[in-house]
Amino acid sequence: MPLLPPLNRPICQWNGQRVWIIGASRGIGAAVAQRLASLGAHLYLSSRDCTPLNLWHDSLPQSQQEHVILLPMDIENSQEVSHAAQKIHGAWEHIDLVLIAAGVYDALRATDFCLEQLPSVQQTIGINLLGPYHVLAAILPRMRTQRHGHVAIISSVAGYNGLPRALAYAPSKAALNNLCEGLYFELRPLGIGISRICPGFVATDMTAQADYTMPALISADDAANEIIAGLARGAFEIHFPRHFTFLLKVLQWLPRRLYFPLLALGVDRAEKPR
Repeated sequence: MPLLPPLNRPICQWNGQRVWIIGASRGIGAAVAQRLASLGAHLYLSSRDCTPLNLWHDSLPQSQQEHVILLPMDIENSQEVSHAAQKIHGAWEHIDLVLIAAGVYDALRATDFCLEQLPSVQQTIGINLLGPYHVLAAILPRMRTQRHGHVAIISSVAGYNGLPRALAYAPSKAALNNLCEGLYFELRPLGIGISRICPGFVATDMTAQADYTMPALISADDAANEIIAGLARGAFEIHFPRHFTFLLKVLQWLPRRLYFPLLALGVDRAEKPR
């Protein structure tokens, strides 16, 4: 039995829970959607490209299909997010969980900095950081009224420290980590739970483009199981795999005089041919 109470209300039973997953077509979002559908949750699933979702939806038993609704949406477009939220609010009396899983990775280096590169940087910030703000603006008024609900945002361990080859991605995730802490402080007294999810390396389309060794790589299905287990614990921060993420947490506290040489050592090893 834990010594301290959970920071959020644990979500242990999913049958009939009403969940909106954004970024549900691939990777971790898709794996969580599939797992929750099997547990009896009622789902709205959003993505810019719903083609993979349509194929999966058509394969579901009829009894599950009626509880899984696809809602195309671009998280960068605030009007599309607002219209999607309005549709969900009209269909459901309340919403139990919003999971924001949309994200992109751009391997930006200092040597890439130029004016022509800025649109890529803007897209990374737009999807990874401004996109969640669009969703929060659309759903928090309803959650404040119902004084119930939970928001979980998939961030990354890349937000713990400054990292090379991630000069747009890592700052966007660092900002998300900070945002979740502020949200928790302000929303928990209103009955709204907040979780930030910080995975290590997960085998997805996004990590498939990496040209370096990824330690402690896990599958999207394993990531989904970790997220569901973390929500069942009422955790604020859900990070995994822990033998890897605890190491990164230790690095957060090191003086930069030690951190930078250790980071350089790790990068040198990761860049060796796989």
